[in-house]
Amino acid sequence: MKQNHSSFLFLYSLLLVVCLQNAFAQSTKDSLYYYRALALQPQNASDLFKSQHYFNNSYDKALKRGDIERATNHLYYLASIAYKEGEYIKSEQTAVKALSLLDKMTRSAYTEATRKSFYNLLGLMYSEQKNKPKAIELYNSAFKISKSAADSAKIYNNLSIVYLKFDDIANAEKEILKAYQLLPRIAHTLTQALVLDNYGVIASQLNNANGITLMTRALELRASQKDSSTIYTSYSHLADYYYRINDDEASKAYALKSLQLAESLNSASYKNRALGLLVKLSDDPIARAYKKLNDSLYAAEKESLNQYALLRYDNSEYKRDALESQLEKEKQEFRTLYALLIALFIALASVSLYFILRARHRKEKLQQVFHTESRISKEIHDEIASDVFQVMTRLENKEVKHNVLKNELHNLYLKTRDISKKHSVLNADYPFIEYLEELLESFNDAHTNIIIKGLSEITWDTIPQLKQLTLYRVLQELLINMKKHSSASIVVVIFIKESNGIQVNYSDNGVGTMLKKRNGLQNTENRIQSINGTITFVTYPNKGFKAQITM
Repeated sequence: MKQNHSSFLFLYSLLLVVCLQNAFAQSTKDSLYYYRALALQPQNASDLFKSQHYFNNSYDKALKRGDIERATNHLYYLASIAYKEGEYIKSEQTAVKALSLLDKMTRSAYTEATRKSFYNLLGLMYSEQKNKPKAIELYNSAFKISKSAADSAKIYNNLSIVYLKFDDIANAEKEILKAYQLLPRIAHTLTQALVLDNYGVIASQLNNANGITLMTRALELRASQKDSSTIYTSYSHLADYYYRINDDEASKAYALKSLQLAESLNSASYKNRALGLLVKLSDDPIARAYKKLNDSLYAAEKESLNQYALLRYDNSEYKRDALESQLEKEKQEFRTLYALLIALFIALASVSLYFILRARHRKEKLQQVFHTESRISKEIHDEIASDVFQVMTRLENKEVKHNVLKNELHNLYLKTRDISKKHSVLNADYPFIEYLEELLESFNDAHTNIIIKGLSEITWDTIPQLKQLTLYRVLQELLINMKKHSSASIVVVIFIKESNGIQVNYSDNGVGTMLKKRNGLQNTENRIQSINGTITFVTYPNKGFKAQITM
């Protein structure tokens, strides 16, 4: 018996522990809903104070944990509390801080719903601060991301309030009718009361008989929910209604009720509105004058506060968009520049390749010419000159006395030898400087004096063989041209060493002529250009002939 009793106590204790743990977890979970209700539907001043303290602490903890989503959620309630306390600037700054956090989060159903809530709240604040365009813009932005009938009805309701504040009664009625038509799809009592109350206000200003009925029904719904903040709104609207129809007694009664609730909520904005209505109802002209002046100053202060945090947020968004646009523009410009550089590079490469191929073609063509000349020279020397020489030898051995024939054969041999020599290939084993000396000296005779300067100052071994042979052929052509046409008695050839090559200056005191590039001079120019060199000619009648070669 005692053992059964012990077992029962153990099981009871275990069950109690489990229940306490569940209760603690549930209480932690419920505390969030509890403070949300205090923030959104405060019944007195302590509700706002307690909820504000809770969400401030919760926001700091969420930030420390890196839980940006929860931190943003807490900011919404802090902004709502500030709005209810009449601290519009603080409420606005809190909402803007939250929007900045939302911008950093990945877009989702939660972020869009939260953004919509902030747009609605900011729209209310801008409506209070007489900024009609901004309020309408915010509500339209919220409407784009609304998902339910209740959400849409609240936005239509808020838009109607904006138009009403600016005496645009036609648009106010248009928007509230949209909200009213959604009521059958809305189950939330306070949302129904919100739409009915505002519709009643607008209808009464249009002198519709159902205006007071709608406002009274809204008050009943709010009273059933015991929601002090919304009951205050109904009292204020009813006080305004009776003031417009000159029922001062009813107006004063509702104004006093609204003041009582405003003091209970400790809301400066609520108290200011209730006291303002009571002053209007006062018979004291001084009080009325003070109220009028106070309203003017209050309106002027609101208008002077046009540089709000949300405008700074919008400005920062604009700057960010402008910066991103500028970066994209710079990227596009860079891509365009990059493409142009590539195109320019391809064009330059193509041009360079063209000139390289052309130079190579010229070089190959020149080498082909030299090979052809060499072959012709060899054939003339090996076949014709040798045969002529053998004939001359046989004639001499046989002592044939045909002197005329012998002389003609001798002259023919010399011409054949000269042609062979003219087109012969230079032997790479033989120093090039000696080839040049031999060439220049071969034109030095009793009629022509060849003067040579600077020949030994050139390092000829460093010059490619093709260039050596080209220079040799050009000088040879100039000297042959001199012998045939100029009747020069003095020829000066000067070799000058330069940093990037050599320069050869040729001049003679021959008869000169008007420059016409016939076969000889044209050939020299073609040869020099084929090795990327230049040659210029200067000659006039009776003033000699000059040529300048660079390579």
